[in-house]
Amino acid sequence: MDEKPFVTCKRIVKAYRVAKHEIVALRGIDFEMQRGEMVAIIGPSGAGKSSLLNLLGGLDTPTAGQLIVDGQDLLELRGRKLADYRLKHVGFVWQQIERNLFAHRSALRNVTLPMMLAGVPGRERRKRAEDLLTAVGLAEHMHKKPAALSGGQQQRVAVAVAMANAPALLLLDEPTGALDRSSAAQVMDLVQELRERYALTVLMVTHDLEVANYANRVLTLRDGALGQDISHPAEETPRLDDSGRIRLPDAVRSQLAEAPRIAVEIRPEGVLLRPEVDEQEDTDAILQDMLPQDAPPEKRRWRLFGRRTKSESRS
Repeated sequence: MDEKPFVTCKRIVKAYRVAKHEIVALRGIDFEMQRGEMVAIIGPSGAGKSSLLNLLGGLDTPTAGQLIVDGQDLLELRGRKLADYRLKHVGFVWQQIERNLFAHRSALRNVTLPMMLAGVPGRERRKRAEDLLTAVGLAEHMHKKPAALSGGQQQRVAVAVAMANAPALLLLDEPTGALDRSSAAQVMDLVQELRERYALTVLMVTHDLEVANYANRVLTLRDGALGQDISHPAEETPRLDDSGRIRLPDAVRSQLAEAPRIAVEIRPEGVLLRPEVDEQEDTDAILQDMLPQDAPPEKRRWRLFGRRTKSESRS
């Protein structure tokens, strides 16, 4: 693998405005992936998993932080460059069939559509689509529409669609959530095979630990914050000694090593350790500005989302 990360997320914050309140979906995410790696993120519904995928896929922009994929700063991409990134550099597979495939198009025509949008010549896109459908085991079903295929076959077509323009990054959002165990295993075996064949970097979010175990690393996400790496739990299970001291896993210690101070928070789900940094606009300050306040200064609330107050407009 390359020494330089293929994916870099630095202190990513994502907040949404709902009525008069700001809902924080991601709270200072620090995350890296190497080229060719497969990482799974598990967590309950509402944890922020899909928000992270949308940011990496160029479908949304963070409220704060830095986001780099294969050397491209996604926050600097605009217009045609951003559309080109979504079309050619990243592939998506969603849980919902209606987000993956058009019901009125055959499997073959679903796979050729992204190539058509990318300007691939007709003969070349048909040949590539046939090759992809053969690779996912659907050579005999390429002229069928989604309704004539099983759930597992539909997801196989969805994988072929995601691979149509040969992306380097594949994003999977609960790809087996609507499948039975047998079909889920077949789809994940396929993803593994294609990953090795095409040197794909794969990020998957799921609530299913059995599916997550296909990945090289498994991370937890809860309340918008990344938790521990549970890829090899038996190797780094923290234990409390007789003096009340605990040895943290190496991955956790590396995150806290350079912090001048460490904050400890008692939460309903457990104890949270996080570094405190002495920067003018650290993550805590950003989050504090986003969260509802009793009497928020109107000027600060509007500036956060790129708008100005009436008094500022007059000046």
